[in-house]
Amino acid sequence: MSASAKQPQIIKSKRVLRRTPLVSLSTVIVSASIVAAIGSLPYLLGSGSYILLLTGKFLCFTIFALSIDLIWGFTGILSLGQAVYFGIGAYLVALSLKINYAMDHPTRYGHKFPDFMEWNGLTALPKFMEPLISTPFAVVCALMIPTLLAFIFGVITFKRHIYGVYCAVITLAESLILQEFIIEYQAYTGGFNGITDYSNYVGAPFLWFMLAVTVACFLLARALTHSRIGTVLKSIRDNDLRAEFMGYNVANYRIFVFCISALMSAAAGAMYAAWVGIVSFLDAGPVFSVEGVIWTAVGGRATLVGAFVGAFLIKGLEFLLSGLLADVWQLFMGALFIIVVLWMPDGIVGTIADWVRAWRRRTIKQIREDEDRRAFDQQHDWAPAGAAKTGEEAP
Repeated sequence: MSASAKQPQIIKSKRVLRRTPLVSLSTVIVSASIVAAIGSLPYLLGSGSYILLLTGKFLCFTIFALSIDLIWGFTGILSLGQAVYFGIGAYLVALSLKINYAMDHPTRYGHKFPDFMEWNGLTALPKFMEPLISTPFAVVCALMIPTLLAFIFGVITFKRHIYGVYCAVITLAESLILQEFIIEYQAYTGGFNGITDYSNYVGAPFLWFMLAVTVACFLLARALTHSRIGTVLKSIRDNDLRAEFMGYNVANYRIFVFCISALMSAAAGAMYAAWVGIVSFLDAGPVFSVEGVIWTAVGGRATLVGAFVGAFLIKGLEFLLSGLLADVWQLFMGALFIIVVLWMPDGIVGTIADWVRAWRRRTIKQIREDEDRRAFDQQHDWAPAGAAKTGEEAP
């Protein structure tokens, strides 16, 4: 067979690469329906409903789980201290709201600064906390300080090639240190009691704001993971040495995504403090960090949607089972996590996606034919030059 005779066959076998849309039409319709349903809850349940309060908390938890999925599912950074950034954002906003509430509602002793400071011997608001009187300034600090700390942490660890289990242990220690700091300096943080009794923002306007922030975080994460940067992050997750040998600065990519994740987590903490009206040292501790990892694992790593499914499912079941099965609901939740890890390693969303892909192939025979065809193509491409290939005539 001549080269000119082969040319049309080669051109015919080429595949046309099409740019896939960022979000499909069906995804937009389903997502818009869910957002509209959540946004209509204040009209359906009333602004004082407990379900509405839980929904707002769940939105904050989904952003927190999404931040973990971004670094763990797509980059391979397992952080057991992600609650540090959530807690710092929550405490800064809570302090600002508490200070402003005390200025308008003096304590029983007539002082106009937070009562927990008064109980611990302070006679006035500390000078370094006076800027927190401005709530917008406190919100900016709640977002920027955790991001800056994440940048410093990334430079110290990732630039020194500290990855894997060692990174997870360091983040866990970071969370324990912050938790002990909150307990020890209770005159400034509230200690074991946390920060309570300040005005919150439970209602339709703030729920819509949190919903908008949640959608924005999801779109940002999706745009990031479906871009060239996302491709590099996935390659770092799969084989960081190979990505480094290909010329990518692995440490810089990890620092970048870690800062984005910290910013999302801090935003979730700030909204949580404003919505719930109470902040505890547990919100910055390792237990809450591990809970976020569980939500991500159950929902499905590297799926984005899995963070939403895992947070809503786990916290929803926790709310239902704690009332129905008050004595054994924690055992049930532990069994659910074990089942997902053993039989659904890709999480709920990942497993469903695998089922859908298998259903589209329809039959085992077609799956076998596809695999045989792929193996034949690989063998055809790697055949030595000048050798006779199967299915072709010798020149």
